[in-house]
Amino acid sequence: KVKILMGSSVTLLFLILIGAVSLTSFNRLKDNSKWVDHTHVVIQNAMQIEAAAVDMETGMRGYLLAGKEEFLGPYTRGKKRFSTLVLALKDTVADNPVQVTLLGKIEETIEEWQSSVTENAIELRREIGDALTMNDMAALVGEAQGKQYFDKFRTQVTTFIGRERVLMRTRQAAAEKSSNIGDLKSTVEWVNHTNEVIQTAMR
Repeated sequence: KVKILMGSSVTLLFLILIGAVSLTSFNRLKDNSKWVDHTHVVIQNAMQIEAAAVDMETGMRGYLLAGKEEFLGPYTRGKKRFSTLVLALKDTVADNPVQVTLLGKIEETIEEWQSSVTENAIELRREIGDALTMNDMAALVGEAQGKQYFDKFRTQVTTFIGRERVLMRTRQAAAEKSSNIGDLKSTVEWVNHTNEVIQTAMR
């Protein structure tokens, strides 16, 4: 009777240990997958922020050339979308103070561009109206004052996305330690797919 109970207890103990290890591996894989999804969302949002800023620049340039208020549509919409997206992304990466700080700097760069370049240029274009001479506007556009701001902005966005890629690689490495081959393959394929999407969006 004692031998039978001891044999059953050992078997039961092994089953409990195996179950605990499996549960731990599953939870780790689940957390890693969650972080990969989180990183994917963050990178896509960063790309949308960059697109909103480019819309602002495009709308502003269109208005300077044509002098028609409807050309300011992309600028106005991009401005609203930019602010909304930055605020939302700050909330998304609230667990990462370094990235939140960088988003603040990105916001400051665009605000400086608006106050130092955009608003002045738009006001000058309105003053010129439909006048035959555009020498003042041509001179202002030729100075390319906005370039320094957009170069800085693009560098900041690139840094932000680069950090997220590092996080993604770290999480991918952690996922590869999982013992579940099927889930591991799925996670790696998702990470590779995300990288391809990022590269396409960048182009």
